[in-house]
Amino acid sequence: MFKADPAPGSDSVRTENLSVNLRPDRDMTLNVEIYNPEGSIPLIVTPGGMGDIEGFGGFAKNLAAASSDLKVVIMDRRNLGRSEVSFVNTEPLSGEEAEDLHVLLQRLDIDSAIFYGMSSGSRSNMVLAERYPEQVDALIIAPLTGGPVAAQRLSEEYFLSFSRDDSLTSMEAVAQTPLWKGYMERNSPELQKIFMEQDINDFLGTMKMTGEYLASFHAKTTLGMTDEQLMALNVPATLILHHGQEIDFLHPKVNARSATTLIQNSTFEIAPSLQAIVDEVLPFVRQYTSAL
Repeated sequence: MFKADPAPGSDSVRTENLSVNLRPDRDMTLNVEIYNPEGSIPLIVTPGGMGDIEGFGGFAKNLAAASSDLKVVIMDRRNLGRSEVSFVNTEPLSGEEAEDLHVLLQRLDIDSAIFYGMSSGSRSNMVLAERYPEQVDALIIAPLTGGPVAAQRLSEEYFLSFSRDDSLTSMEAVAQTPLWKGYMERNSPELQKIFMEQDINDFLGTMKMTGEYLASFHAKTTLGMTDEQLMALNVPATLILHHGQEIDFLHPKVNARSATTLIQNSTFEIAPSLQAIVDEVLPFVRQYTSAL
């Protein structure tokens, strides 16, 4: 799905690019693209990893090309892509992102939608479903992240490695690391200025808080949600794995199967190609969308 090749018909999909200001509710502006803006069924795609529209927009557009009634919305999550940064966070980033999504739907005049989340994007979507179930018609979790290797590796690579780097004493130093240098290079002088005005202690604190939070789920079914929280989710869900391999240390098949025993009204499918994903997603979306 990352940097997916265009599917037939995707080049003719109408696209809107928006900069959506979430203020005063949230101190954040998100970069958003909408494919098939006249579509009747809203489908929110939340990228995974440290990914953004540049990485996952092609896949989202391919979904839109599969059916003109899908209104596919994808965004750069906070601190990624061409969205604004903010490191003044009161909770781990999945919670902050869920609150961003909550307000984003209001700004886009979408009462409720199906949410397609990939890996870390699915965490934000599940938190949203827990806090604001009226906004979530159903969840597509593709794939679920879990297990001790994922907890250790992702928490370290994405977050704790920054909090433990003694050379990061200023935002100027942070801006020279590969991840954040890429952010600075792709963004406008205005967003670069906002980045440089962040407090280094807020940055390091957010990295430490989120990293330690993810690492604490090493023995749970999935990162970012306890088993009790999974059982309490009250929206339909389908879990999709893009391979049938028995070993995937970041997205283990056994964890996805386990999650279906916890999440009410959930199923598990293996869909190794775009067409297989479309064949699973379209009937699921049409069954559970409130738009119909």
